[in-house]
Parts: sequence; C-alpha cells; structure tokens
Amino acid sequence: MNHHPRLLLIGGGAGSGKTSLARAVSQQLPGTGLVHLDLCYHQDPARAPSVPRLDGHPGRVVDFSDPLALDFDRIEAALAEHADASTLLTIAEGIFALTLKQLAARASWTVFVDTPADLRVVRKTMRKLTEGKDPLPGLRGYAHTAHAFERYVAPTRQAASLVLDGTLPTQDQAAALIKHLNLSLASLTSRDGMPGPT
Repeated sequence: MNHHPRLLLIGGGAGSGKTSLARAVSQQLPGTGLVHLDLCYHQDPARAPSVPRLDGHPGRVVDFSDPLALDFDRIEAALAEHADASTLLTIAEGIFALTLKQLAARASWTVFVDTPADLRVVRKTMRKLTEGKDPLPGLRGYAHTAHAFERYVAPTRQAASLVLDGTLPTQDQAAALIKHLNLSLASLTSRDGMPGPT
C-alpha cells in the first residue's frame, strides 16, 4: 500500500527562483522529496504543442511555454518515487506547478514566487551563460514566453496559499515558507490530531 506524503507545489515564472527555494526547503526539512517538473516534459514535438525552432535550424521543437507539453505520466512516476513511509513531504516545483489542476487538487500547500519580469530575464540569461549555452534563442522567443506567462502562470498567483517575494534572498524565502508550513501543520494537528513533518 502506497504512502501518500503531503504535497507542496511551488510555481512562478521561469527564473523566479523556484528551484533554489525548493532545494533550500528540502535541505532543511528531513524526509522531503523533490520533483522538478522541468524534467517531465514531452521531448517529441509530434506528441506535444510545438513551435518553430529559434536557433536558425529547420523543424519544430516542443513548446515548453504550454502546460500541455508536460507529460503527466512522467509526473506521476516522479511523485511515485517518493511514495514511501520515509517521505513526509513532497515538493513539486515548476513553471506550471500551480497551473495543473490535477496537481493543485492534491496539494496541501501552493506557493507562488513573485519575481519581476526583468529580473527573471536577467537570471535566465545569466544561467544560460554560466552553463555555456547560447541565450539568444530564449531571448528571441521572449515575446512568446511572456504571453504564456500572462496566460497560464500569472493567474495562479491569486489562488496560491502563500506568495513569496522572489527578490528576497533564497534563505529568507525558505524561512518564511517553513514558518508557513509549521503554522499550518500546528493548526491541523490542534484541530484534527493530524501529524505532519516536523
């Protein structure tokens, strides 16, 4: 019989700091599993929404700015890897973490990392340069990804159980999130006698 740990979703725009926050929280809370939704996209453009290549080569690539490009079977498999008694909390982080209704319905907490667009672009560009990758294709596609953010991601801010300022240091955000979790769990335990991660 599978164990079902509590699920925490962290969403926000690309470059908002979701991954850094998720890692910081998982390092401070023993028994935490971590799922990166960036690793759960379809890779074949024939099986997902697609766009023309922006690197000068012919053909099409998967449109990673569309939530339908996510492979939910891969997401389920990633979550199942943490369905054991040693995992008290699973964090799933990604651009569309709060957009996917299948995930949001199962989540105990939903967090939106709110970071200005200009800072997100700078962070993404610096990350590409640090990784030795060409940032130009991403910059050329900025208009498309910005539209996708406004359509799919920004609206999820209103429904999030916690909104964090993505301009703050990661450790400050992690501390605020852990405090939020502890207060929520204390309230549940007091009301229903439900145990949770400590």
